[in-house]
Amino acid sequence: YELTPERGWIMTEKIEILGVAINRVKMGQAKNMITDFIENGAGQRMVVTPNSEQIVLAQQDQEFLQILNSADLSVPDGIGVVLASKVLKRPLAERVAGFDLMQELLALAAEKGYSVYLLGGRPGTVQLAREKIVTKYPALKISGCHHGYLAQEQVGRVLNQINRLTPDLLFIGMGFPRQEKFLKEHLDSLQVRVAMTVGGSFDVLADKVKRAPLWLQRLNLEWLFRLFQEPSRWIRMLALPRFIYLVLLQAVRVKAGGQRCV
Repeated sequence: YELTPERGWIMTEKIEILGVAINRVKMGQAKNMITDFIENGAGQRMVVTPNSEQIVLAQQDQEFLQILNSADLSVPDGIGVVLASKVLKRPLAERVAGFDLMQELLALAAEKGYSVYLLGGRPGTVQLAREKIVTKYPALKISGCHHGYLAQEQVGRVLNQINRLTPDLLFIGMGFPRQEKFLKEHLDSLQVRVAMTVGGSFDVLADKVKRAPLWLQRLNLEWLFRLFQEPSRWIRMLALPRFIYLVLLQAVRVKAGGQRCV
């Protein structure tokens, strides 16, 4: 939705790509929506960042599909999603990369005094990410952090810690679909305003993984840079040809029967 002068909102259009509904928002709109979730919302809000791989997985995992579609805000993380929306003649406004949105929210939290909790990554990585974040945003209040490799007996203890700290923003980076399913199971019992899935962002923030140079990002080749760094990701990349095939198939169906818009 977009904020109105009366502090209400109008729901933005959602574009359906292979059954996954994605908000047609720009970065600034997404940031404003999350600000309103924190300051004026009731209950806990979930923000997800679907990319091509996630949408392909959602074709086989109905639980994952339902979680993505139940989110309060779903932003198009990958350029493939944006290109697919153009093929389907319902173009999304722009790519809203999850990592970039997280950076915007960290800066916003430092400015407005929102508290943040970091959950995910390998042991040691999230702590290093926290140090790097605080160096960049000295005014930011990070109330706590914990790695994402949780044994069953640790889950309750971590949830209790989060509830004691009552952060405004919870960033959870456990990889998909684990992070989404973790939130689906526990969000209603968490004392947080907004929970956002951030995948491998803690690795980037901790400088364990380098992000593509800006010129590659502008050429929409960030995925290629990531593959060069982590050749083992080639197996995951096999989802991309399937994504293209499924989108083209949907485009044919749309042409024959009309565009679905939710």
